[in-house]
Amino acid sequence: MAVWRHKCESGEGGVRSEEMEELKRKMNAKIMELETALEAAQTKASSMEKVKNRLQGELEDLTIEVERVRKIILILSTL
Repeated sequence: MAVWRHKCESGEGGVRSEEMEELKRKMNAKIMELETALEAAQTKASSMEKVKNRLQGELEDLTIEVERVRKIILILSTL
């Protein structure tokens, strides 16, 4: 690895120092772009998790209500 790095940095590896710096700059820009996309995805996932939890709570409430109404109907149908 050290030999390869030395060759690249000295220009012996077929890549000049200027090209190497340009590649580093491009890679750093890509890393920043991907980090931004990751943060956006994490924010969206967190928001979606909150929505999911809210909807689960609503579903539980509705399930209880349906069961209550079903019992009332059952009682009324026996009258």
